[in-house]
Amino acid sequence: MKKKILYGLLIIFVIIQFFRINKTNPPVNSADDFIKMTNPPQEISVMLKTSCYDCHSNESTYPWYSNIAPVSWWLKHHIDEAREELNFSKWSTYNLKRQDHKLEEMLEEVEKGEMPLKPYPLTHPEAQLTPKQKKELKLWFKKVRADINKPQEKEELQLNNGEKWITNTETNVGIKNFIAIINNQNLDFSNKGENLNTEMKRIFAECTMQGEAHNQLHLYLLPMVKMFRELKESETYSGAILKQTEIKQHLASYETYFK
Repeated sequence: MKKKILYGLLIIFVIIQFFRINKTNPPVNSADDFIKMTNPPQEISVMLKTSCYDCHSNESTYPWYSNIAPVSWWLKHHIDEAREELNFSKWSTYNLKRQDHKLEEMLEEVEKGEMPLKPYPLTHPEAQLTPKQKKELKLWFKKVRADINKPQEKEELQLNNGEKWITNTETNVGIKNFIAIINNQNLDFSNKGENLNTEMKRIFAECTMQGEAHNQLHLYLLPMVKMFRELKESETYSGAILKQTEIKQHLASYETYFK
């Protein structure tokens, strides 16, 4: 009888291995990412990547046991829930109130030792935070929260002592591609927004600029991340036309500040 039960369980175990989880990560737009937006010190970035991003971002790296059901099902469900609760890859899409609330929750989780979840460091020992690391991480979260809550002074684009900022070739090509996409009469508004967003990702990925020129370029590019998303998600024709006009006007100002 025991053998029959064992054989039955073995057969069930083999069968469920055919029900695989989807390990495809959602697309990542670096301009929306928490680390990209807050620019933490290198050690903080490493902590976030090793202890948080596997579950709370669109950059999950699935371990070997994600190939074994039913553990794989539990893992996939946990990652989906974690992303729903907090997704560092979508940080810019949260309004300031939600960002503040999430930072408050992060502070509490680190303080209580509830993040990362206790089972996670068992297979990822590098994710275990030391008391010193927890202190540094909490200080960073507090700093970001303070920056969010202080009166916002809008930074404005400035010239380089009266001269235009010199940008890299990839950025100049990207701006030309933006203009070509927005003027393409064969694309609907949703596809324009999607193509513009794809080109923006390429610009961020290939950016080699540094210093104040880099900072000024970000001031110019970041507003367009939101514009492109709103164009793609426009629900009315008139709304899409207005957003397209706004994008065209913004693109027209590029040569005023950059070359």
